[in-house]
Amino acid sequence: MYSDDINALQHLLLDKAVPDTRTWWEGNVKDSAPFMGVRMADTRAILHSWYRDRISNKYPLEEQLHLALELFKGQYTEEKLAGTLLLKEILLPQDALNCDEDLKRMSTLFTDGLIFDWNVCDWFSIKVLGSLIDRYGSSCAERIFTWHVADILWQARASLVAFVPFAGNHKYYPLVEASCQQIIKRDERFAKTAVGWILREISKFDQAFVERVIEQNAACFSTESLKNATRHFESQEKNRFREIVKTARIK
Repeated sequence: MYSDDINALQHLLLDKAVPDTRTWWEGNVKDSAPFMGVRMADTRAILHSWYRDRISNKYPLEEQLHLALELFKGQYTEEKLAGTLLLKEILLPQDALNCDEDLKRMSTLFTDGLIFDWNVCDWFSIKVLGSLIDRYGSSCAERIFTWHVADILWQARASLVAFVPFAGNHKYYPLVEASCQQIIKRDERFAKTAVGWILREISKFDQAFVERVIEQNAACFSTESLKNATRHFESQEKNRFREIVKTARIK
C-alpha cells in the first residue's frame, strides 16, 4: 500500500548519500544498522518535504502512523531515523499518538526485529518514547516501564533510556530503580550500559539514589557501567564504589 511512497523517500535519501559520510557514521557508531551516508540535517529536511509533498493530504493520520512504522522495515539507519522523526516531529504534534494502542504497535518494532541496535534504539527511546512520557505523564511512563522485563534486549533497554530526559524528575525514580534492578542483572553489554547511562544522568540531581542502586546491585555492575554511573562522582567516591563492586563480585 505504501511501497511507492517509501521508495520515493528511499531515492530522495540516496540522492543525498555521501560515501565519506557513510564511512564517518559507520566508524563512529559501532554495532549499528548500516548507513546510506546521509547527514542528520538532510534526513530531517528530506523527511519533512516528502511528508508535505506526498503524505500529508494523501492518508488520514491513522494510516500515516502505519506508514511511519513501515519505515522501520528499511535496511538502513536513515530509514529508521526517518520513521522516528515522522512519529516525533510530525504525528505527535498532531495528537496522532496515544499510549494505549500505539505503544502496543510500537512494541512490534522490537519483537519483529526492526530495531536491533543501540543507535536506533536510543534515538527511538529518547525522541518517541520520551516525548510520549512528556506529553501523557505517569500513565504512559508506567506502560513503557513494563517493557523492562522484556526478553528482547533492545525493548528492555528502551524502557530505561526513555527516562533519560527525566533524570531530574523524582516522580519517576521508583520506576527507574525497579528497571535498573532488573536490567543490570542481564549479561548483555547494552543492558548494563543503559543502567550506567540513566544513573549517570540522575547523579547530577540525586547522587544518593545512584549510590543506593549501585550498592544493592554491586555484583552485577560491569566495569563500563560502573564507570558511567559514577562519572560525576568525586574521585574518592569513584574509588570507593570500585572497591564495593570488586568485593561484591568475589563473594
